[in-house]
Amino acid sequence: MLNFKFLKNTVLILLSLISIFFVYLLFESYKNTPVIEDIGNITIEEFISEQSLISDENYVADELIEIDFNYKLIGIRSGGENSSVVVKKANKEYLVVMGQLLDNRFELVEVNQNSAIFRNGNKMYRIDNDEEK
Repeated sequence: MLNFKFLKNTVLILLSLISIFFVYLLFESYKNTPVIEDIGNITIEEFISEQSLISDENYVADELIEIDFNYKLIGIRSGGENSSVVVKKANKEYLVVMGQLLDNRFELVEVNQNSAIFRNGNKMYRIDNDEEK
């Protein structure tokens, strides 16, 4: 009988400690609840600003950066929407399909028999085929 009483008391103490721990967690979670403040009604006019989000200084800084577009046209495949060109810069060759970006900056917009036209934003770059005839 002694073992049964000891086992019963041990289990009772263990359950009491667990319940005290959970009660402690309950009070801690109540104490740490977020504070919700009423900010009232917000209208869209409060967010609209008179000034633009991008200042003119950013545009001036972008214009001062010169874009290095020193590609040489070494191959053309014209075929309407499936046109592509092969360009070379330094020791690297690039195959660019119509509408695809070259160096993640220049989009191929037009391919002729003798030239290719790339666009970077509002600027256009034309590369002529320098084949020796």
